[in-house]
Amino acid sequence: MGVNYATLIYAPAFDMFAGPVTFIPLSSQPGAPAYDGRGIFDTRMLNIVGEDGAIFGDQETILDILEIEFGVLPQQNDHVIIEADGDKPAQGEFEIINASTNGGGETTLVLRKWLAPLP
Repeated sequence: MGVNYATLIYAPAFDMFAGPVTFIPLSSQPGAPAYDGRGIFDTRMLNIVGEDGAIFGDQETILDILEIEFGVLPQQNDHVIIEADGDKPAQGEFEIINASTNGGGETTLVLRKWLAPLP
């Protein structure tokens, strides 16, 4: 008998740590209105080792979402607005540049800060 990670593990974690977000489904559902959801926002360290052994330090901004909360999962080129949550300030609008599932009910969205094009 398998373990249902989505309900036994991830749902309680999301109840504790997830914050409010708004999804703008530009690619996953073109023409559909924005909708509210929740996710766990984080920025993690990313080190890239060059051919000469030099290390380039960067960061990767992510949003974890619970797959059972979506009829259609957000995908690349959709946008997400990270809203204020308690003492955590709003982070603004981001573009989803990659999405990957862990196979157990959670998808990690890799984000890039969205800056409106200059006129």
